[in-house]
Order: sequence, then structure tokens, then C-alpha cells
Amino acid sequence: MFELMDSQEKIVLAQMSKLLSKYAYRIIKENGDGKSLLECSGLSSLIDKYNIYLEPHSFNGSWKNPSIYYNPGSAINDICSEIESNKKALGMFLNEIFSRISKIDEDDTNNIENYLAILGYKLEIQNKIDDYNSYSYFLAPYTEGVFKRKDDVSYLVNMLSQNNNELMTYYTEAISTYGNVEYQGCIGNCRTLLEKFFIKLDLINNDYAKGILNATKEIASGSNTPRLSINGIFTFWLENKTKFNRYRLFITMYSLMSALGPHGEEIPSKEDALMCLRITEDILIWCFQNKIGC
Repeated sequence: MFELMDSQEKIVLAQMSKLLSKYAYRIIKENGDGKSLLECSGLSSLIDKYNIYLEPHSFNGSWKNPSIYYNPGSAINDICSEIESNKKALGMFLNEIFSRISKIDEDDTNNIENYLAILGYKLEIQNKIDDYNSYSYFLAPYTEGVFKRKDDVSYLVNMLSQNNNELMTYYTEAISTYGNVEYQGCIGNCRTLLEKFFIKLDLINNDYAKGILNATKEIASGSNTPRLSINGIFTFWLENKTKFNRYRLFITMYSLMSALGPHGEEIPSKEDALMCLRITEDILIWCFQNKIGC
């Protein structure tokens, strides 16, 4: 069993790079196109390293031949891997790639949008006025919030790897299934991840609800105290409108994921799945920041 796993950003970048590979051949058709791509992305320092793989043709005198080194898909994947830690550079590079694509195949659009959403970007799509069969693509403006989100997710992956490595599979699967438009699978993995995390916090009964209560450490003092069960706590809140705020949020989210996951009562939307993924991340980040489960 491997002790170390690639970061989620690296996995998602690899999945998206695989999708972008076929578009690389469409936007890099002539010698100089790859060089222009790097220059316009602010990555001219990488030209010497990658240009040989971004030039479709070689020349023997005046004879133009296909280059045996031409492999723009692989080059784009390697470039993304090299610059992934520089969020601004990665965003500019991806934005420049998308700006040069005239049409993304319909089957690929959802996957690309989902991968970008995980990375913290939104793909904007506009019809070209002079040609309704082609489009303009660009990423939403970069914000500090996007960068902070990536930092938070990197922190989460690091903490899971260090303290709950056996749970990484569920987090990885949640991201992978979301990217592959399997929204019920994404939500199901989020639910399982939360359940197994909180079960570990109840050493007596291995009960996820008791584990959540142990995590939030919320109590109600005085003579009017609830039974420390889901029904008892929610009945207490309905009567008093106070206490157990974090507990109710965590329990409610777990219930939502049960209802929207595989064999649930509703078919989730893309937005439902992303919400569940983000909230799962935020709950676990809150726990780790409060020294819970680590």
C-alpha cells in the first residue's frame, strides 16, 4: 500500500489535462503557436524546456515534415504540474488555453466545468457574434477567495493524510465522481467520509451522531437539558431555539447527503453535489483547526 498520495489538485489537473489534450492539437497547429501560448501566459521562461514538444513541424532545408517530438497534450500536462503551486500562473495558463479554443465538445463541457470548479474557477462561455458555431471561453476573474480556498483544501488533504489516511479514498472518490458527472456517487462518498470520521470520535458505541456531539462539545446547562440523542436535541431546540448550533448543522448535512446520495429520495443536481463536497471540506477543516480528529 502506498503511503503517499498525490494532492487532489494534482489529480484533478491530470484529469483535466487528459481532456484538454485533444484541444491542444487544435490550438497548436503551426510552429510558434506553442511559444505564443507560453508567452501570453507569462511563462516565457518555460519555452526552452517545452517548445520542442509544442512544434508540429521540423524542417530539413525547405522540406516541412511532422516533428517526431510533437506532443502538446503531454506538454500541457507537464506544464500544469510544474506550475500548480503558483495559483496565478496556473490560472493565467489555463485561461490562455481556453481563450484559444473555438468550440468545446458538448460531451466534455460538464467535465471541464466540474474540474475547474474543484480548482476554484468558473468557465464563462459566450457565443461569438460573427459565428454562432464557435464560442469564446475564459475563466472567471481570479480572487483572493479562490486562492484561500485552495490553501484550505491543501491543508485538509495534508491533515487527512497525516491523521486519517484510510479516509483519503472517500475524499478522492468524491472529487473524481463529481468531475465525472456522477453526482450521487460524489454525495455518497462525502456522507461516508463524514460518517467514518465522526464514528472514530465515539470510542464507546462507534456512533457518528455521538461522535459529532463529542466534536462540537455543545451542552445545555440547567434543569432543562435534553436527551443527548438526535431526537432529544432537535426537540430541545424546537422548544427553546438555542444551543447545539454546530451539532444541528453537521447532523442536518449528513441527513441531506443521505437523501441525495445513492438510493436516496431525490436525484441531486450538479449544484447539490458541489455544495455537499464544499460543506464536507469545511466541516473537516473546522474539526482539524480545532484539534479534533488529529
